[in-house]
Amino acid sequence: MGTYNKLLATSTSFNRLIDDIHQNQDEKQQEFIARSRRQSVFGTLSSENDEEEMLSPVENDELIKEGSVKWSVYTDYLRAGVGLFLGFLLAIGVFSAHQGVSILSNWWLAKWSDEETYRYYTFDNCTTMNAMNHEILNMTDTQWNKYRNQRFIIYCAILLVVALLTLLRVVATKFMCLNAGRVLHDKMLQRIIRCPIIFFDMNPLGRIFNRFTKDVMIMDDSLPSYFFDCLQGFFQILGTVALVGWLNPWSLIPTAIAAVCLLFVRYRFAQCSRDLKRLEGVTRSPVYSHLASTTKGLKIIRSYHAEYLSSEIFFHHLDINTRANYLLITVNRWSAFRFDWIALGFIALVTMLAVILRMTRNSFSSADIALTLSYSLNLMSLLQWTIKQSVNLETQMTAVERVLEYCNLEQEPPVEVPVDQRPPSDWPTHGRIVFDDVSMRQTSDTMAPLILSHLSFTIEAAEKIGIVGRTGAGKSSLIQTLFRMNTLLDGEIKIDDINIATIGLNDLRRQISIIPQNPFLFTGTMRSNLDQFDEFTDTEIWDALEQVQLKKFVAENLQGGLHSIMSESGSNLSVGQKQLMCLARAILRKSKILLVDEATANVDMATDKLIQMAIRSNFKDCTVLTVAHRLRTIIDNDRIMVLQNGKLLEFDKPYHLIRNVYSHFTSLVEQTGSGEAEHLRKMAENSFSDDIETETNDSDTTHL
Repeated sequence: MGTYNKLLATSTSFNRLIDDIHQNQDEKQQEFIARSRRQSVFGTLSSENDEEEMLSPVENDELIKEGSVKWSVYTDYLRAGVGLFLGFLLAIGVFSAHQGVSILSNWWLAKWSDEETYRYYTFDNCTTMNAMNHEILNMTDTQWNKYRNQRFIIYCAILLVVALLTLLRVVATKFMCLNAGRVLHDKMLQRIIRCPIIFFDMNPLGRIFNRFTKDVMIMDDSLPSYFFDCLQGFFQILGTVALVGWLNPWSLIPTAIAAVCLLFVRYRFAQCSRDLKRLEGVTRSPVYSHLASTTKGLKIIRSYHAEYLSSEIFFHHLDINTRANYLLITVNRWSAFRFDWIALGFIALVTMLAVILRMTRNSFSSADIALTLSYSLNLMSLLQWTIKQSVNLETQMTAVERVLEYCNLEQEPPVEVPVDQRPPSDWPTHGRIVFDDVSMRQTSDTMAPLILSHLSFTIEAAEKIGIVGRTGAGKSSLIQTLFRMNTLLDGEIKIDDINIATIGLNDLRRQISIIPQNPFLFTGTMRSNLDQFDEFTDTEIWDALEQVQLKKFVAENLQGGLHSIMSESGSNLSVGQKQLMCLARAILRKSKILLVDEATANVDMATDKLIQMAIRSNFKDCTVLTVAHRLRTIIDNDRIMVLQNGKLLEFDKPYHLIRNVYSHFTSLVEQTGSGEAEHLRKMAENSFSDDIETETNDSDTTHL
């Protein structure tokens, strides 16, 4: 017996006990790491709560496409750059013109060199001359100088055109590629913003970050270079083959053999490189996801001393991504080695052929032989380089493929509708809600269970409705349907006799206020979070803050008052204060419908009481739907809705439900404990008595 430090210093048994505890903890931690690794590779583990798993959206695996990149990806990329027609025109026109003028400049220089040779060396060497050579020899020095100047001026003009076309093709290609990247990025961002909420439930944040970081970086950085290199190499090959075939058709034989060998290697190389690049892109997403979740939960990780565990999981994801990267580099080295061997064989064949032709056919000039040999050797380098760059281009085009996948995501209904279909400016005036045979799924999978199944009920204007049910019953899904966050399979929802499916999302969502379970504040000022559209005065905002008892806190504790800066996600405020901020926002907007999605689940009893008092005092004439976490918050509501597996089980006054010993609501009340259950019964009875008394007084007043 003794203090911890004393026992640690004197007792060997205590030391062994502590060592055993630490060893068990280390073993459990290692076991958890191994289990996490298996989970990351083979998918998520089964949930213990089958009901919740069945009704909640499951994070799906990222799609890995197979086969070559489709031509539609290339055409969509060109269309995003400068348009399909103009893109092909730039690619064919500018590059072919540049290659043609480049060949012309080399040919012109070779002929000029021949003429210089004939002028000064032919007579001495007694070389055979043709008519043109004879004319050059017979020129006077004045005529020769004039002829030479003409040659020089024409050559300079050709070089100027080459320089201009070189600049034009670089500018045109870079502009087209960078503009395509910008257009696709903006389109992807626009589609992401307008995605249904289920998309974000089924796709982790790291997967989305991956598209906007690495894939966009590839489009802006490496893809323009590969695109330019492929076009340049392709037209250089065409020009070189045409020139070599014109000067020495025999050189095309080894060229054809080498081209077939290179294309065979490319076929084997492209398949592996393309699929490995896709795999590298997919395995990169878990790295971003884990990094984002670690940053978000850093306080929890440090509190539980889980730094080692988090690091091990991160390194595991990083190892998987590095394996794909390493294999990609290895495949590149494999192809380069085989390209070099084919190039050596080609060079040997062309050199032997050039020597044989020079020895057997004296009709070729030295300039023609040199030009043929130079272009033949250059052709091999071009073939090798262009084929490799074409594979790299196809590999990098997988980034465009992934971006285009997000550019074609399913979208929410229209934000705006034609003016003649819009509701009146003062809609809704009452807040009456009607569900008529409403059914809904979280996903488009027809085999998925219904989240809401044939719900039919009516909520009268200014009614206060409590919604209860077990986890996965469909409480939050019902709230989502009012915002049209999911598409209904059947039925319709009407607010003040207007089908919400026929109006724009802006007209609908701006007329409904919500206090969410997990409140979120944007980076900005206190004022911008309360009044996003700058519709209210400072006085109105201060009044709203005073009604939720935040005025003193904002005035005294936040430097700058309404213009104080909110940190990311409102981390400088507590959860309860953020809930009150959402309530103040709803008070400002004076909406006829207020939705409270388990707003008091994460706050203390005092804040819970404050929220309930503010709702009762400021929303007496409004329709309020409250998803309940504590039964006390909804026991005095006008009616209570009990949901189970997306179906409506009960919908009546709390007093009537609690008097029925066989009702599901009574079962929920009994589970709170005998003392709390008795208190809830008294609250329901008192609320019912107050309602009867109020109705009697209203009836007497009307009669008088």
